[in-house]
Amino acid sequence: MSGTRDTIIEKSFLLFLKKGYKAVTLTDLEKAVGMTKGTFYYHFLNKEEVLKEGVTRYYRMLNCRRAEEISRVHSLREFIDLTIHNLMEIENYGAKRFDSDIPEILCLSLMVEVISLYPEFKQMVGNTKASWMSKLEEVILGAKRNKEIRDDVDTSILAKNLLNISIGLINYVVMHQDIAYALSSVRYQYEQLYSLVKVH
Repeated sequence: MSGTRDTIIEKSFLLFLKKGYKAVTLTDLEKAVGMTKGTFYYHFLNKEEVLKEGVTRYYRMLNCRRAEEISRVHSLREFIDLTIHNLMEIENYGAKRFDSDIPEILCLSLMVEVISLYPEFKQMVGNTKASWMSKLEEVILGAKRNKEIRDDVDTSILAKNLLNISIGLINYVVMHQDIAYALSSVRYQYEQLYSLVKVH
């Protein structure tokens, strides 16, 4: 990204992820970006507009990254290993740039907070989930063809279960306030589900 507008979007989005949208004030944004109120209002009407731009760019980037990742996956085992690897990165998360590996789970928690402000979020998240479901179903069908997993497994249900395990990470973090415990539990769920469907 380049230019003042892009810098505001990038730094603001990372701050929203870290502190939550409602907790971030215009003063926080000024400090994070190193700007004045006048500069901010020259580029944006309000912080909601910055949020919308940030989320739109994030999902565009996320979809490109997922497409690239899924193109390298040749089995359901590889998909699960990649998913677990990506989730483990949350524990060491310290993104300083918009294009760094932002754990999607952080963005999902931001979406929950602000969905009423920006109804288009729901559609954007829905489209992204549908696209990811479709790609995951292709991986599952390939795993069936290659005799990696059982033929009698329902492709759509398995895809939904795999996606819902990682989404459930938010609940574990909220309930236990322990990211290591949450990640361990989620990893165990993936391993158990894979064990149930693989060909023995």
